[in-house]
Amino acid sequence: MSPAGAPITSTPGPSSFPYKCDVSRITSSEAEITDKSDVYMSGIEEMKKSCRCPIVKESNSFINPFDLTIDVTEVEMTDDDVEDDDYEPSFNITLREGLDTTAATDDDEDDECISDEEIETTEVDFSQSPGCHRIKTNEEIQGFMNDQPFLIYYNQLLNLATANIQKTCSHKGCGLGVEIKKEVVASALYLKWICPDGHTLYRWCSQPILNRGVHIGDLMLTASTVLSGSNFQKISMFAKFLHLPILSKSTFYKMQRQYVVPSVDEHWINHQNAVLEEFRGVDLVVLGDGRMDSPGHSAQYCSYTFMEYTTKKILCIITLDKRFTEKKSTNLEKACFIKGLGFLIEKGMKIIEVVTDAHVQISSLMKKNYPDIKHSFDVWHGTKNLGKKIIKAGQEKKNKGLLDWTKDVVNHYWYTAQTCTTKEDFVGMWIGVLHHVVNVHSWILPYSSSNKCEHGPLTSAREKGWLEKDSPAHVSLRSIVLDKRLLNNIPYYLNCRSTAELENFQNLILMYASKRHSYTPPAYRCRNLLAALDHNGHIDREVMTNKDGSIRYQRVFQKKSSRWSVTTCKEPKQYSYVPEMMRKIILKRLDDAIGMNQKMVLEQDDPRRVSSHLAPIPPPPTQQIVHEQRSRFRTSVDMDKTIDYWVE
Repeated sequence: MSPAGAPITSTPGPSSFPYKCDVSRITSSEAEITDKSDVYMSGIEEMKKSCRCPIVKESNSFINPFDLTIDVTEVEMTDDDVEDDDYEPSFNITLREGLDTTAATDDDEDDECISDEEIETTEVDFSQSPGCHRIKTNEEIQGFMNDQPFLIYYNQLLNLATANIQKTCSHKGCGLGVEIKKEVVASALYLKWICPDGHTLYRWCSQPILNRGVHIGDLMLTASTVLSGSNFQKISMFAKFLHLPILSKSTFYKMQRQYVVPSVDEHWINHQNAVLEEFRGVDLVVLGDGRMDSPGHSAQYCSYTFMEYTTKKILCIITLDKRFTEKKSTNLEKACFIKGLGFLIEKGMKIIEVVTDAHVQISSLMKKNYPDIKHSFDVWHGTKNLGKKIIKAGQEKKNKGLLDWTKDVVNHYWYTAQTCTTKEDFVGMWIGVLHHVVNVHSWILPYSSSNKCEHGPLTSAREKGWLEKDSPAHVSLRSIVLDKRLLNNIPYYLNCRSTAELENFQNLILMYASKRHSYTPPAYRCRNLLAALDHNGHIDREVMTNKDGSIRYQRVFQKKSSRWSVTTCKEPKQYSYVPEMMRKIILKRLDDAIGMNQKMVLEQDDPRRVSSHLAPIPPPPTQQIVHEQRSRFRTSVDMDKTIDYWVE
């Protein structure tokens, strides 16, 4: 029911669309159509498409959500009387036709990134050199297993190689032979040339030393672990298997607290100020979305991100502990939203629109406190929830045939949101789906200019059957389409905004702050800021090309939809901001006049100032818990046990 050949615009809405195509274009097979502009339809009818090469869009680093159609796959029918309340549909997202695309190369190689370059390696044999040892026997393998690696810096090793160390003690009147003794301090290796009388002739360390004896390797291990998104548990296990000495757990967390977290905070503030200055005086549309630190309803932290709509840069990221919301995690997202939006307004940002999911608390807040700022809902979340409702209704025995229309109804809603600029037009076009599914293609609505289907001629050879008017399936669809809440939310979708890029960023946060680990409040904030720096620093990566100049792709198999798709290969991330942060971390240590053993002072906004624990009651002494705790598996005679469990 889309206008034939009309460009898709929204006012206000996305600034421009580089193509003329609706969300769900459907071709008619009744007659051969040569003019593609005459076959634009609204996503109501699913027709056969001609076989063609897979197409992908070249001009962007991610798939634009407005270039997609939504299909429903893996609909599994169970017994007629069974109703699965926890069922979640699988949506198959596909690119629309008519875009400026190029065919993807179909190769038989199993490489993720297809490259025309052949890598040739030449094995060089250094085993004949006196300083190189080749392992050949089982005994030599055992000797290697008893050996130990160390973290050694090249310049230190070079100093050792060029040092002129005598083999006899040079102390007056001694002259005894010198022995080399090893000493391990954290990750550093010390070699000492000592004679039997205890005279030290030479001392060498594998790492440079900072003030008050801190080895720079320990500090760099801590910094690299945090900046790369890893954690001490994984690094310590890696070092244990490798027999590599590293710093202790307590030293790691002291260095993280004293030097790494403050350096990341300072770097983010400087970066954020530069980004905000870039958008000063510009009308901003910002995307907002929250993320909890753990699955389910047991979250401790919430991080809320504000992203600029056009450039996709992170403007602000807020983290809060539930101790600031009376230990109620359900209030965290609203509290983070208030703090983040207030920060942007305080910084002088001119925000004209905020796009979020359909969060009830945030929607109410925007109406009351920010009436001058347009509030929009994410259209992808809206269509996804609509699809779930249709699938749930279609799985009932009486609604046979409704499931076949799920894709078309969802696509029609997306198309309607993309084309209509007023609520009246939206309602008129949206309600038209109730007429189309019963093979009625014109109707009368006095308040709308859309009173007929705008698709082309339909083919007589159809695989999908029409619904019968006023049948149970049609009545169920009518209740969904005319749902009061759905109609009341129409103004939130008129701009047809999507938070797809922000959802991708939430996945990046998992690299730095896994939901399977717990963090202190400063460490959790630090890891979220690192994710934001990673995103902003690599948002404009170039697409990789082959030797002939063609774009390089990688194949991905979607398990839910059982389909292959391709994505472009990007240039590797450079992390150009990391060396500067490393330098700041070292300077933090050099400027520290007290050291790591100073008494820890909590930050002013640290939630541990509110409460030292998350439990609703204070913890009793450990020994009291041990004394009061009883086990069901003790071997002492217990008359309450079943006779089968008595110990003879």
